[in-house]
Amino acid sequence: MIEIAATSGGFITASAAEAYGVQNRELSAAVEHGKLVKVERGLYCTPETWEDEYVTAQHRFARGVFSHDTALYLLGLSDSAPESLTMSFPRGYNPSSAKKSGITTKSSPNGLHDLGLTELTTPYGNTVRVYNSERTLCDMLRGTSSPDLQLLSPAFRSYLSSNERDLPKLQSYAKKLGVATKVRKYMEVLL
Repeated sequence: MIEIAATSGGFITASAAEAYGVQNRELSAAVEHGKLVKVERGLYCTPETWEDEYVTAQHRFARGVFSHDTALYLLGLSDSAPESLTMSFPRGYNPSSAKKSGITTKSSPNGLHDLGLTELTTPYGNTVRVYNSERTLCDMLRGTSSPDLQLLSPAFRSYLSSNERDLPKLQSYAKKLGVATKVRKYMEVLL
């Protein structure tokens, strides 16, 4: 179990343990003997592992993807850690338990929940699902008449100065997400 956790940043899920033939009672015994710490139902970590709120939220709300200001931070497009985590869920998903946990929830347009989905490393070195830069910038403009300019303008500047920018992809995502005009305006101002 410790070896499995070591390959996952110190975390192990009950389902991952089961895939390796480890029974739930063995996980409970490891917790009793101080070899593992129960983070929450179905999620454990080694005692020396730092708690990672991103991993915990991703485990607890498996259908969610980190988005908006949280994604900007994880992508390195913002220096400001979000006050609360933001996750996007497929349209029709009931995010009430996520809201009760303090997570800001957003809804993905029909059929576009996986658009721009990628994996990134949290500040604690663990892998989580997050939207890529292009999707995140479009999401920040979607559904709002007055986006947070103090957050969005530096993020756009950082994206445009990056070697990893993909302007055709940004334009494609902007069309799919219905923000092509807003993105074009930002690009005109910043370029």
